[in-house]
Amino acid sequence: MPFSISGKATLITGGTAGIGLATAGHFVDQGAKVIISGRRSQGAEIAAQLGCDFIQADMTLPAEIETLFSKAGEKLGKLDVVINNAGIGGETCSLLDADMGIHDEVITINFRAAYLILKLAARHMNEGGSIINTASVSGMEGETGLSTYCASKAAIINLTKTAALELASRKIRVNAISPGPIKSEIWEGEDPIEWSELVIPLGRIGEPEEVATAFHFLASDAARYITGANLPVDGGYLSGRSEKVSRLIDSALN
Repeated sequence: MPFSISGKATLITGGTAGIGLATAGHFVDQGAKVIISGRRSQGAEIAAQLGCDFIQADMTLPAEIETLFSKAGEKLGKLDVVINNAGIGGETCSLLDADMGIHDEVITINFRAAYLILKLAARHMNEGGSIINTASVSGMEGETGLSTYCASKAAIINLTKTAALELASRKIRVNAISPGPIKSEIWEGEDPIEWSELVIPLGRIGEPEEVATAFHFLASDAARYITGANLPVDGGYLSGRSEKVSRLIDSALN
């Protein structure tokens, strides 16, 4: 079955919450052999509930990332799928007012750690494996107040292309997924429903499970001729102004 991921040895970073958690649950349900990683102390409990394994790793510490791969190899052997998902949002502020300590943390986790994971993943993968990076629609446009986050995700999209070229000789595919607005902890204390109904052409915020199925596709043999691609999962957000926004603009101008 070309869409099957059953039996695929899979490592998911940032797998204890949000999109990573939903993806881990989906992969387990589909028969994949899954390890999740994260900084959360309750990660082992989360993994047990999902039916997978957990390896704690701090993405700011290269030694812990290296240990993550060695331990994953001990548990699963050579990997078939690596989902490079760990990331943080940082602060929302003008670049003129940015805290450089927070800036450095965002770059360290969103880019440097992702770079190292790509480097290590290639060494620990079977030929024909699939690496999937979590980018963002924010890496495909500018967003006021999110200069560092946008830059880090744009870097991931470009890195995906270079890695795809360099690993093609081993038949390792490297792709990215760029989620749009998705229900997650980032919306705590806010109600994105009214905003999403207005701005997103499909009229709603996305569910983490809808991103998980995109990871499933790119991890499966059905995507065996796809590498270096960046797949937006955004409800049409990047396509342009929604009809509702266009009507509001028209009414304001007329």
